[in-house]
Order: sequence, then structure tokens, then C-alpha cells
Amino acid sequence: MTFFQELKRRNVFRVGIAYVVTAWLLLQVADVVLNNFELPGWVFRTTLLVLAIGLPVALLLAWAFELTPEGIRKEKEVDRSQSMTAATGRRMDRHIIIALTLALGLFAVDKFLLDPARDKEIAEAAAEQARNEAPAARAAENSIAVLPFTDMSASGDQQYFSDGIAEEILNALVRVDGLKVASRTSAFAFRGEEQNLREIAEALEVSHILEGSVRRAGNQVRVTAQLIDARSDRHLWSETFDRNLDDILAIQDEIANSIVSSMREELGLEITGQVAIASSTENVDAYDLYLQGRALVIDRADISEAVDLLKRAVAADPGFAKAWEVLGAAYFVGPSWGYDLGDEPNALAIAASERALELDDSLALPWSVIGSVDQLAKRFGHAEAMDYHQRAMDADPYNATVHLWAALTQGELGFIDRSISLLQRCLEIDPVYGNCKIHLAVMFIANGKEELAIKLFQEATEDGFAGNLATFVPVILRHQGRASASYVSVQLTKGRDFPVRDLLDSLQFPERDHSAAQRRYRARVDEFKWHNLISDPVISAYFNYFERTAIPVDDSYNWMWGPDLKHFRQSPEFKQLIEELGSQDYWRSRGFPPQCRPLGEDDFECD
Repeated sequence: MTFFQELKRRNVFRVGIAYVVTAWLLLQVADVVLNNFELPGWVFRTTLLVLAIGLPVALLLAWAFELTPEGIRKEKEVDRSQSMTAATGRRMDRHIIIALTLALGLFAVDKFLLDPARDKEIAEAAAEQARNEAPAARAAENSIAVLPFTDMSASGDQQYFSDGIAEEILNALVRVDGLKVASRTSAFAFRGEEQNLREIAEALEVSHILEGSVRRAGNQVRVTAQLIDARSDRHLWSETFDRNLDDILAIQDEIANSIVSSMREELGLEITGQVAIASSTENVDAYDLYLQGRALVIDRADISEAVDLLKRAVAADPGFAKAWEVLGAAYFVGPSWGYDLGDEPNALAIAASERALELDDSLALPWSVIGSVDQLAKRFGHAEAMDYHQRAMDADPYNATVHLWAALTQGELGFIDRSISLLQRCLEIDPVYGNCKIHLAVMFIANGKEELAIKLFQEATEDGFAGNLATFVPVILRHQGRASASYVSVQLTKGRDFPVRDLLDSLQFPERDHSAAQRRYRARVDEFKWHNLISDPVISAYFNYFERTAIPVDDSYNWMWGPDLKHFRQSPEFKQLIEELGSQDYWRSRGFPPQCRPLGEDDFECD
């Protein structure tokens, strides 16, 4: 008998096949188990090594030993006439067939059921890794961020002036065809950060950074600027400008055009067009007052002071269109932030905005202010307001604020998806715009996406922007517990006498009788000094004080579509408010939102 025939007789081949198939099955099971228990990689490698070493051992044992009715015996001790190798071989054939069937089944499941899902997970993981590890690779070649210029003045009180110069340059670069420019809010958020320029560029997804400094002394100013390729940390261009303040607009124009020229020539980029910064005023004092006032309006820091500064600016130069523009915006937003701007802030906002458009009808913000204020003041309805908002967005497609205000009107009308689209566009333009994040979160609450709303609310508040807190109290109560909701509720008023326990009990246990708490609230509501104007009607609705909720205030009503105010939407007071706002007229002329429907010619209902 040949050696090959002897191997076959002693079932060595069968043992080898059975061992390999069984070992493969064990490795598949081990792979799943070890991954689920998150055990280190060496455990699997050790298992593989042990099984590999076991194969020659199994073959050696199959050669040297035989299974008999009396047990395992050495092959040489077994009489060939009484050998059981044939019967053992048949049993092993059955075991091999079963093992192969299991192996083929497992292979089919893995190939046709698990592989597509796993491939999708791998692709998503790879995409996420690419987003996290190589944002610079995604940055457009023709892209730039203008960081806030450092105030190097001896007194250190000219940051508003430095910011104004940087922002004028940024606004000019935005209008250059083929150049992507990071938004002001996103870029200025890195003020004082200790990250290197490469990290900042990666965060902003740009390839170039413009940084600089301003030193002002009397009527003299020195502006230093440098353009850097953030990927290679190579300085492409730098320049120092020593000028009289009368030439400040010319300096900005010169810097912006030098940047475009440098990016075009140094890198061979296809950027077309020249930069032009409109000389809105030749009056240095007016320009200085305008920069101070604008900085306060942007930061919502002291809008009363901003109004005074801007009034002085337009008094110094009545033809200063941009100062009139920001003055109109200040009168519009001031009351909703708790600032007392006199008896007729809306009328003053309209007058300032109309004057700005008389001087320069290419400005965007005045159109949006007029649309918002006139709709609130009932000079015209929502349809005309949306026409004004559209004109503002057409005038400046890169102005995040006009998209925000258009979104507020759509949200108030109940068109939640439209509002979300506009707010998402606002954040595309300016990814760290806190007010856009807050109102997008409000719309996500109305749309049933409360986890996304909480995420946006957290992002905005961590960035230092908190607004519309009343809308978030019930959502925070549901998702983050009573302790977090209590802390947010305390921030609703400027005093320490707000009935937090009554509010949270009313929201958390709606099935209970809260009539006593509602009476206490009604008795004291006029004493509360709200941080945000809209808190009054929202909190009043939570306490079922619908008569007060239905009193119109000069702010957006996009909050009234949330799930916690469904009981208000079923009330007569809601219909009264809708009539006061003029929403039904818009619905009947341009269509109802999905959650509302007409009832006859004069009535309607909303879910």
C-alpha cells in the first residue's frame, strides 16, 4: 500500500478537512464575540495561532491513533482485520457535510445580508474620518477667512475700529466672483484663540487666512495686513499702510485688491473682478461713530447706546446710508431684547430704513426691516412682508440676517419646512450665527425633532448666545430632567421671584389640577421683568392664561407651533391672535400651512 493510500485509510485527509472547516467556523464566531466584547486584537490573533498549531497536531494524531470500540488506541496495536477506520470515515464524512453546510450558510449570510450594511458603515466611517482628519483638503482653492484685526492702539479701546476695517474688507471680498469667503461671525469667533492658523483654516474650511493689526493715534492710523496660505504656512503677501484717517476707505480698498491680486498671481487662481469698497461717507467722525454703534448692535450689547451713536453719525453726515441702515435695524431689534427705545421704535425703524434706501437702494437690510416692521404694525400683511424679504435676499444673497428675518415670518405663518430651509441657508452663510441656531431649534421643536433642537440650543448657548428660553423649558424638562429645566427657568426674568416650581409642575404633570398656580401667576405676571419679550406670551400659555398670550407683541410668533402649545391652538384666543396678526388673510390668498385648514369662508382650525 502506498503512503497516499495509507493516509487515506487512516482518515488523515478527512481529519484535516474537518479540522479546517471547524476552525474556520470557530474563527467566524470568535470574530463576532470578540468585537462585541471589545476585546483587544491580540486575543483573536492568539486564537488563530492556536488553531493553526493544532492542525499538524490533529493530522499527527489521526496518523498515529485509531478510534476503536475499546477507545483510542495506537494504530500499530490494532489488528487490520478488526480496524474501524472505514466506519469512522463514514461518520466523519457526515460531520464534514454538516460543517460545510454551516460554513456555506454563514458565508451566504455574511456575503448577501451583512456585507451591504457593513460596507455602508465602512463608507460612512471613512467619510466621517475624512471630514474629521482632512478638512483642509476639502477647502476650496479660492477661499479665504478674514480674521479680526488686532487692536494695537496704546489705549486698547479701538477694537471696534479694527473690526470695522476687517469687516469692510471681508464684505468687499465676498463680492469677488470665484472667491469663497468665510462669514464674519465664523471668522471673528476665533478672536483671542490660541489655535494655529492651520487649525483655524481647517475649522473654517478655507485655504487662506488674512490677519492684521490696526494702530490708531489721533488722526493717524497704521494698518498691517498679511495673507497666508494656511496649508503651507507660507506668507503670500504682507503690507503696512501708514495713512491719515481721511484715507481709511482707500486703505481698505487697497488691501482687498492686493489680496485678490496676490491670490491670482501667486497661485494662478482663476479669480475675476476687482474689489470696490463704497465710500459711504467722507466724514471720519461719522464713520467712527458708525463703527462703534454697529459693533454694539451686532453683539446686542447695549442697543440704547448704539442708537445714540448712530444718531450722532447721521447727524454728522445725513447722507451716510450705511449708518441709517444700521440705525433702522437697531430700532427694530432693540425692544425684543429688552431695550426701551421710546414710544415709537417701529416708526423710527421704518423712517431710518426708508432714508437708507433713498440714499442707496442696493442695501439689503432696510428692505427686510421694513417688511418685518410694517407687517407687525399692520401697515400691510404677510404677503407684502414676504415680498420685501425676498427683495432683501435678492439684494444680498450672502446676508445671513435677512434670511433669518424671512424665516421668522414664514415660521410665524406656520410654514415650518420653509422656515427651516431659510434658517439652514442662514447657517450655510454663517455657521456660528447664534440667533439662527436658536430659531432653527424652535422650528425643529415644532417639527418634532427635539433631539436636534436640544443639540442646536446647546451649541448656541455654549457659544454665549441664549434666546427664546421659554420655548425650550418643556423640551429640556423632557430630555434633560427637572434640574436643567429649573436652571433655564430661573433665567427667564431679571428678578428672583419667578414661580419656577409652579411652571415645571404644570408642564410635567398636566393631568393635575393647577388652578391655584395659575391664579398665582395671573396675580403677579405684571411684576416680572422678562429677559426676552417673547417669554411673556409663551409662559402665559403654559399657565393657560390665553388672554394674555393673545395680546400681540413686537416679536415673531414662530414659537406657537410647538407640541406644548397645542392646547392654546385649540382655543378661541389663538384664532383671535391669528386674526390680529393677519395670518388667515395670507393663508386664504397663498395657501394654508399643512397643520391648518379652512372651515367655510371665515373660519379655520389648526392641529
